[in-house]
Amino acid sequence: MTLCWMFTATHKVPNTSALQRLLPSVALLGALAFSSPVLADPLQDGQGYRLAPGDRISVTVFGQADFSGDILIDGEGNILLPLIGPLKVEDLTISECRKLIHDQLAHGIINQPSVSVRISELRPLYVLGDVRAPGAYPFRYGSTVKSAVAAAGGFGLAEPTQNAVISEFLQADERVRQLTFQKRALLVRLERLEAQRDGLTAFAPSSSPSSGNESDLQEIISVEKDTFDSQAALLQSQLRVLHSQKPRIENEIEALNAQIASTKKQLTVIEQHADQYDRLVKQGLGTANAELQLKLTEATQESELWRLKAQISRLQVDDGDLDLKLQDAQAAFKRQIIIELREVRERLRELEVTLPSAREIREVKLRQASRLAQLEVNRSVNVTRTRRDQITAIQGTDTMLLEPGDVVEVKQLLPRDGRSQNASLPSGDLGSNRSESAGTAPLSRSAAPQ
Repeated sequence: MTLCWMFTATHKVPNTSALQRLLPSVALLGALAFSSPVLADPLQDGQGYRLAPGDRISVTVFGQADFSGDILIDGEGNILLPLIGPLKVEDLTISECRKLIHDQLAHGIINQPSVSVRISELRPLYVLGDVRAPGAYPFRYGSTVKSAVAAAGGFGLAEPTQNAVISEFLQADERVRQLTFQKRALLVRLERLEAQRDGLTAFAPSSSPSSGNESDLQEIISVEKDTFDSQAALLQSQLRVLHSQKPRIENEIEALNAQIASTKKQLTVIEQHADQYDRLVKQGLGTANAELQLKLTEATQESELWRLKAQISRLQVDDGDLDLKLQDAQAAFKRQIIIELREVRERLRELEVTLPSAREIREVKLRQASRLAQLEVNRSVNVTRTRRDQITAIQGTDTMLLEPGDVVEVKQLLPRDGRSQNASLPSGDLGSNRSESAGTAPLSRSAAPQ
């Protein structure tokens, strides 16, 4: 980007007395502007920093707005001024640049020009590699490698890696807690089922099945007690309904037995009367018709007797069926308990295998998270600097002062690379693995820009 002016005529100083009286003052201002440094910064004093493509300078010519403004030094190291054309200012100091512009304007364009030059914007710093927000950042005087990394958000890869390891540990720990809770619940259920199998009337765990959260354990025990009581109440309700039918059957059998006894007595009387009448008939004192009626009555009583005995038999069958139903109800309950016992024992056997493995995985994840939390990641910092078309690569340290246009590249080293680097890097290097006890703290993520 080049700043251009519209310029239509060559400036000539009118030959007037007033202007001639002002010339000494203008000349004095020009001399002051030309000889004194504009900025007090080390890079602005005319002896230190040399201009390079990408810098932006502010040129001020006293009384000449067309020749004043911000100018960007292009890729060829030139600036463009009206009526002068491109001027090569690359590798010049501020003083040398000011003198060059002064000489060019004084050469037939402006009589005794007063020129001021200062740097309005330096080339940015470029931060790449293992940082959170790589990119270009404005240069500030006193910038160091440490402040440049801080401006780029700090180191970028270690924290996501640590977060992932911690997340894996939390997942492994959650799985162990779930399996432990399941085992404790199954152990309490096992005791409840064994109590139901043995026909106990009450359930109370003999001891805590395992160590853990007491509130969780009490909740498990409460649930199993409620299950024990509700199932026992349901079974007793079924048994009471079946038992309530037995007295009715027994009363009916008793009544039928009484009827049978009465019928037998009647049958005995009829049989005696028939025998007596049979003797009368043989003596010719009775009729055959009357004898027949007696035998029919005797047969009817015998039939009634057999009917009552059949009813008793049916009631006895019903009573036997009722006993079978009572036994079936209890057997079905026990069968269900046995099935649940088998399932609980199988699940406990599975947990005996999976729970130790889950604990080992959790311990591994914990050790990884602990090591990563204590691990100081080794990094190397390379600074690429361009001076007078020469590119130089420098091994950076956290306190190394940067120059405009420097490219800071941060690399995370593998452990073996980090060990090899530690032996060669200086004590202030960002890639070294230093402890606070050594007197020098490592570069932290929260480091503020210098």
